[in-house]
Amino acid sequence: MVVRGRWYCAIALRLSCALGLSCALGLSCLSARVAVAQQVYTLEDDGRVGPIRLIQTESNQIDPDDLPTVPETIVPGSPFPANTLGDSVLSPGRSAGDADQYGSSLTVITRQQIQQTRRHNVADVLRQTVGVDVARSGGPGGTTSIFLRGGNSAHTKVMLDGIPLNDPSHPTRAFDFGRLSVDNVERIEVLRGPQSMVYGSDAIGGVINIVTRRGDGPPRLRSVSEGGSFGTARQLLSVSGGDESHYYSLAGSYLHTDGVSRAARHLGNTERDRQRLGTISGRFGWNPTDVLNVDYVFRYLDSDTEVDDFAVDNLIRENLTNELFQRVQAQSVCLDGASIQKVGFSHTDFDRRDTDPGFLDPRFDGQSRQFDWQGQFLLHPGNTVVGGVDYLHEEASSTSAGDATQNNTGLYIEDRIQIGDRLFGTAGFRWDEHSAAGRAQTYRFTTRFVVWETKSTWHGSLGTGFRSPSLAEKFFPFGNAALLPERSKGWDAGVTQEVGSDAWFDVTYFRNQFRNLIVFDLNTFLSQNIGRAQSTGLELTAGWRLNDVTDLTASYTFNDTSDVSFGGKLPRRPQQKASATISRRYWCDRAQANLYVVYVGDRLDFDQRFGGTVLDDYVLMNLSTSFQWNDRVEFFTRIDNALDEDYEEAGFFGSAGVAAYGGLVLQY
Repeated sequence: MVVRGRWYCAIALRLSCALGLSCALGLSCLSARVAVAQQVYTLEDDGRVGPIRLIQTESNQIDPDDLPTVPETIVPGSPFPANTLGDSVLSPGRSAGDADQYGSSLTVITRQQIQQTRRHNVADVLRQTVGVDVARSGGPGGTTSIFLRGGNSAHTKVMLDGIPLNDPSHPTRAFDFGRLSVDNVERIEVLRGPQSMVYGSDAIGGVINIVTRRGDGPPRLRSVSEGGSFGTARQLLSVSGGDESHYYSLAGSYLHTDGVSRAARHLGNTERDRQRLGTISGRFGWNPTDVLNVDYVFRYLDSDTEVDDFAVDNLIRENLTNELFQRVQAQSVCLDGASIQKVGFSHTDFDRRDTDPGFLDPRFDGQSRQFDWQGQFLLHPGNTVVGGVDYLHEEASSTSAGDATQNNTGLYIEDRIQIGDRLFGTAGFRWDEHSAAGRAQTYRFTTRFVVWETKSTWHGSLGTGFRSPSLAEKFFPFGNAALLPERSKGWDAGVTQEVGSDAWFDVTYFRNQFRNLIVFDLNTFLSQNIGRAQSTGLELTAGWRLNDVTDLTASYTFNDTSDVSFGGKLPRRPQQKASATISRRYWCDRAQANLYVVYVGDRLDFDQRFGGTVLDDYVLMNLSTSFQWNDRVEFFTRIDNALDEDYEEAGFFGSAGVAAYGGLVLQY
């Protein structure tokens, strides 16, 4: 929405003072078209967002004739915007902005793309993303780790609408994607490379930012029923709606699957390990004025997953998990949109139980509470300054270790500069003070240069990252209270090229170095800062509109990792990975078929010092179809592992063979 009256600022100032804020910083978004996933979107006069044409994910090429010379001042969105995100992205600056103003490597997966896959787990949707490696220990519900550009799974910062999801009770504070569904998800943004300047601890390899759907328009009721192989049944019911003063979206789902044996079948294990997962998620917003927005988001997970002992069936063992994530945020706008500030409070609660742990602890609990403030100020049309403060408090306990706490305070500032319609750059710095690990300073620089004459865009970034030790690494058994933060430094450079009007490709080279890595020392039997590693590689992405109804996208990742301290490659990070997607629409766009192919190369399963077992490469082929019977009824099907590939994502853990599913969507 366009802010036309300066008298709004008086209201915002009063409300800001009540919150203890100062109307000092702000942001202005340019009215330009932005790349979202494999399409460019533009905001129409009536507020609708429509696709224009196929284009590159990380970059966007805009015809110079389409660029406005004096853009209107637009009130941009935020993780909880008063209006829909439209053509904005959130991840690069922790607030809505133009993707063309950043040189960072960013992939956006839209709601339409998520629905086309017909997958219901976030990790499964991410499998084909360039620079992303997924490893699941067993079938549905098994522990699922994600690695970005060679970093450890604990080096991926996971955000849900501004909520940090990394588990404080996990041994390394990594987030387990095994239970996170796509219910009520509007989009997923994957930001690769060190991002601690904005996001603080854990963002060494990159950030995965998940955005909850915002309701809009008249009330809508949607139900999904699905069933298929391995005794799988899933039901989802959602309702959403909204107008200029309020909005809401609420969804609930239940999944039951008999699954497969979590211990590998080739070792003689045949007992299936069931998963039962219930999820409730919601987002509610209120716009009391045109310059103030208040928003609340939550997600609750209740999971019961049968598990096995290492490589051996266990008929009575289950993991019982409850997770609650919630956040409330207020945003105010002043000076015709030139000054914007927001304040938020996030809370997470993890409760994990193991019914037959053996010598391990049967109970782990963790909580985090974060307060954050961000302000943005438009100095002039080509210069925006952004600053923020966040405070994170963590608590964790286990049966044997009792309670442990730690906290971190961070302060950051970033300058965003635009010179004409060709050069865009950012420069930012951050200072952190950790209660147990001391201080950390990080920075990030990005640049983007557009050559309109050749339809080329050159982009690059340089940044540093850190990860403070987890509570378990410092205070639980075998922990070390003297641990220091892990450190990383990384850079990338690439070019995006349009080929005609229907094709594009991007080539990006990256290099990351990791030091002070926390590993278990066999000499002292304590965690120590003795690990060093590096990751160097190439990311290729391309897209081609074959005709009016057929699209092709492809990606290839070459990642040469090295364990500098102990030798060999880094485990579960293949040197080569490739994927391709073909989508075709039929019968006046009422039907669609999608073919997904993923190749994952050889990779280590364990560190070289523990044996260095190599897992074989594999190819997965998945299919999905949909048919829109009318405005209210849709049928869909999905085939997973159509080639019935026998493979392991993690050594000695099982995986599912060919499986078929079908379902029905009803909308009212």
